[in-house]
Amino acid sequence: MHTSERNQTCNLLNLIGNTPVVNIMTSLFPYTDIKIKLESYNPGGSIKDRVALKMITDAEESGLIEPGYELVEATSGNTGIGIAWVGRLKGYKVTIFTHDKVSKEKLALLKFYGATVFVAQADLPADSESNYLNLAKDYCSSGYRYFCDQFNNLSNTLSHYKATAPELWLQGGRDADAIICGVGSGGTLMGLSKYFREKGSKAKFIVADPIGSIYKSYFCQQKHVSSSWKIEGIGSNFIPGIINQGVVDGVFSISDDEAFNACTMIRETEALDLGLSSGAIISAAMKLAETGTAKKIMCISPDAGERYMSKLQSHGDSDVRI
Repeated sequence: MHTSERNQTCNLLNLIGNTPVVNIMTSLFPYTDIKIKLESYNPGGSIKDRVALKMITDAEESGLIEPGYELVEATSGNTGIGIAWVGRLKGYKVTIFTHDKVSKEKLALLKFYGATVFVAQADLPADSESNYLNLAKDYCSSGYRYFCDQFNNLSNTLSHYKATAPELWLQGGRDADAIICGVGSGGTLMGLSKYFREKGSKAKFIVADPIGSIYKSYFCQQKHVSSSWKIEGIGSNFIPGIINQGVVDGVFSISDDEAFNACTMIRETEALDLGLSSGAIISAAMKLAETGTAKKIMCISPDAGERYMSKLQSHGDSDVRI
């Protein structure tokens, strides 16, 4: 790679982070300050760009990978897109294992950035050999292949502890009564909560969890009733290794309809194009605001709605109202 090409790569990677924060729902909740951090402004289109860059950079610096290695990940889409984008810039071959609940837009982006994609059946038990996560692990058992493993890789948490959290702190997070995020791999929650606790913040960490996901029963120590959900990127049927049970102060269970409706509402009232996980997070923010227990709420929006247009349209999005 020539010097000019290396400089161009460095410049593009430097675009990751420093995403904007905006106020939302000021007319709907005039006495509650609700802000949202728009992670779709990352160059790869989601919060997972941060994770991808940190996991790859740390692996390089630790000597775990070098030119010629193949990067492998199990993902519901965004982490894979981030790895495919960063991997392409750095010259790595990328192979992604995902599942058939992922939108066709995400699958197209994975292939657009040059990733080889394997699609497994969704909602299989975590211990099934055909589960997309286990398929990825098996694939890495031979050859010069590196399993990024976002669910157990502490670089995932560190990407948010070292970058997302300090940004959020300076963008109004230091005064927040509550911080709301979704949980997929758990990196955002763990990184933010660690940083804010160390800063002495009294903010409550609230999780927006799809109905059917395991996280509410895990964090609230309740019996779990499993079911499927359409919201992508958050929720799980297993507990990732990087998650600590004690960091969460509350959980709102969000239905698919609530997430879809929130996406429609926020687009019509704020002209913001947000993804389904963001819709779930906004729905949780509305529920929290209605309780009157938090006057300053900070939300994390992982990505934009353009990645789910086929799902929004098939759900009858244009006819949905709150």
